[in-house]
Amino acid sequence: MLAGLCYVQSAWAQPVLTPRNVALGGGGSTYITDYNANFYNPANLVIQDRIKSNDLGLMVVGTYFNGVQNFADINQQRGNFADYIYAFTPGSYFISPSERADIIEDNYPNGSSTSLHQTRGDVTLVGFKIKNDDRAFSFALRNRTSSSFETGLGWYSALTQDIDGVKTLDRTLIHRFQSLYDVSIGYAETFKFFTDMTPRLDEFTIGIAPKLVMAGSYQEAAWKNRYQEIGGQVVHTQDFKYITTGNFATATRQYLAGTPAEDALTSNISNSLLEIYGYGAGLDIGFTYLITLGSDLSTISENVQRTQKSLRLSLSITDLGFVSYPDDGTSLILHNDTTSVAGFPSVSADNAFVGAPGQFIDYVDQFSSANPFNTVQSKDSRISVILPTALHGGILFEVNRIKLMGDLSIGLTNNAFNSRKLVASAGIEIRPLKFWPLRAGTQLATELPKFFSFGTGIETRYFDLSVAAQFLSRTFKSSPTISGATVAAFQIHF
Repeated sequence: MLAGLCYVQSAWAQPVLTPRNVALGGGGSTYITDYNANFYNPANLVIQDRIKSNDLGLMVVGTYFNGVQNFADINQQRGNFADYIYAFTPGSYFISPSERADIIEDNYPNGSSTSLHQTRGDVTLVGFKIKNDDRAFSFALRNRTSSSFETGLGWYSALTQDIDGVKTLDRTLIHRFQSLYDVSIGYAETFKFFTDMTPRLDEFTIGIAPKLVMAGSYQEAAWKNRYQEIGGQVVHTQDFKYITTGNFATATRQYLAGTPAEDALTSNISNSLLEIYGYGAGLDIGFTYLITLGSDLSTISENVQRTQKSLRLSLSITDLGFVSYPDDGTSLILHNDTTSVAGFPSVSADNAFVGAPGQFIDYVDQFSSANPFNTVQSKDSRISVILPTALHGGILFEVNRIKLMGDLSIGLTNNAFNSRKLVASAGIEIRPLKFWPLRAGTQLATELPKFFSFGTGIETRYFDLSVAAQFLSRTFKSSPTISGATVAAFQIHF
């Protein structure tokens, strides 16, 4: 499978990217049935939704992008995207007063005090699936990298807000970054104990996909940083957690030793952020209940008839596991530090925070009025972190050439890939011709941008070719802004 770049909004809790499920709003716990199901719901590997049941693919590439600024011009948007994924470059993030005003209007609606963003890239290097009557085996190798960040309004505006009846300036700054390689082996089988107990033409399938995980650089930088007027006195409250490994840790140690921030970052953090620093293990597990309808006999005619009329219900848990980094990482922890200060900070940052790898240290060094790196004692030690575990549920209804689906996903922790916000997606697929699918979808999440997505393709007995695009919903009527474009998915079936 060959795919181009995909720029997408609201990737939270979405465990895998394919041109199909991206076009359908990001869901896929019931829909994905090829080797990509290893990372979403391996129970679907058994479902016979095409004549040829075995798959082979190479090089799936996808990227999510939820920018602080977005541009209708494609070339300008491409350059904007590069600022988020390439290593920190001094002088690249300057914003004018008018751009600052636009950032506030676009990202802090309805009195919001913080804005949440994500940039993510996935590359499935190779994958295949082999299916027989009631079981399936699969293999997939991929790399995934995600950078998520949350920025308080106080970095862009010196005006205070009324939060819970308290005059507040919120300068929260959170940046999480993680890169992982997954080597996954999937297995799924029809569970006859339940199927044989019902009079319907149904199937209950269970799938598991254990995986070896190799990890690149890791950063969890969470600075809850607020100024509040309490009893006529301005109080500064901060809670600081900073944990890094790999080249992030090396740059941090140099900075703490007295090297200027820009020098420490540019000499250690390059665009080669995928070096392996840690190892771990994980498990993806899923369950799917499929009820065939009418003349659909695919549950008793495996490898003869494909599923065309059915109702599917699915539940899956992804990324159960951990990663351990054998080399020492660097951490700084400060809990609930409260001090009285002379007043609210009056100077706003003249750079946008875009989550570029390494930007956190430089941003705090340049623009903070109370730098926590100067007050917290660092500690070097080995670090272990859990994988970005998430829970997914979905439903799909199909009749001949129409499929309707909906998914709910939620991360169990806040990390670079997921948040604890509930994400809902919905999509529809219609086939005017058997080989020509038309797809559309949307995704909704609290406090996150909404988008519409569209896709089409050519799907024959022996190969597939698909394309998809996504648009920011707030710009769709006036000046549509592309926030996602997935180009080409070539997959061989045999």
